[in-house]
Amino acid sequence: MNSKYLLVPAAFFLGSAGLEAQFNTSSLVINARSDPKNAPSIVAMAVVENPKYALVIVRSAVAAMPTRAVDIVRAVLRVDPNDAAEIVRQAILGQPRLAVEITAAAVAILPDHSAAIVKAAIAVAPADLRGAIAAPAETGGEIGNENVSGGTPVSPAFPSQPVDAGLISPAT
Repeated sequence: MNSKYLLVPAAFFLGSAGLEAQFNTSSLVINARSDPKNAPSIVAMAVVENPKYALVIVRSAVAAMPTRAVDIVRAVLRVDPNDAAEIVRQAILGQPRLAVEITAAAVAILPDHSAAIVKAAIAVAPADLRGAIAAPAETGGEIGNENVSGGTPVSPAFPSQPVDAGLISPAT
């Protein structure tokens, strides 16, 4: 057979194989585990470079590194805030016992997306954790809000020092 006719199918096969190549999550996890301090950055960069596989990357990385799961979610949400609900969903599927912490971190970073984040988290969280995720949303507060029970605000609206009547304004 003429070699010229073999080149066309070979080129087509190689070109289509390159387009259909799957993202190798195991190599990403190995790289991230080898440098746990920088694992969130490594995973976030993988999401930036491979947006088509962002959800698979998040789920695999969180499942493989439970101690860094919340930091990974924070890093990924910073680079891909538009898919916040799906990122949280996949992270919780990767580490279901960390549903409350993952949701709290996501809501703290993206308060504008809190309703969608909480809804996605409740949908996939274990039944015993759903109440802890939903409770702050029902009371009108946000997960992670340090001032939920009332008390003094973090920064007062007026100065806390008394005003001295003997002071003269520089405008006079």
